Amino acid sequence: MSHVTHEFPRAYEAATKVDPLILDQALDHIARTAARSRSQTRRLRWIEQRALIALRGDEFRDLDIELPKSAGPDTHEKLQRRMAYHIAVKHEMLEALQALHANMLAQGLEDEAKRPTEDEFQQCMRQAAAAIAKGGEA
Repeated sequence: MSHVTHEFPRAYEAATKVDPLILDQALDHIARTAARSRSQTRRLRWIEQRALIALRGDEFRDLDIELPKSAGPDTHEKLQRRMAYHIAVKHEMLEALQALHANMLAQGLEDEAKRPTEDEFQQCMRQAAAAIAKGGEA
């Protein structure tokens, strides 16, 4: 017996095994949810239209509706995340350098009890170096 592979195996399986009313309800729910979204994006409008086309029983064609843009590297959300990361790195560097500066100033204190120990100084240097290295990777 020959085995036929369908272009859309999940859709074929649903069409042959799932009650059509359940599929209609799911498509209607998807269309309503996309339409009620707080922010209307091209992708959400596309999802709504795709579900409505399927509910009408029409064949889907790319020409019928405006397709969503590719989610490339410069989407608003990705740019915001990248900026937040760089700002956080900048703050880490600033804090590490301020701590190093304070430590360097404390080295010159006359009261030896108030001076940082060699270990404290080395730890401060390592933290500053790590912050600078992290900033260089960003």
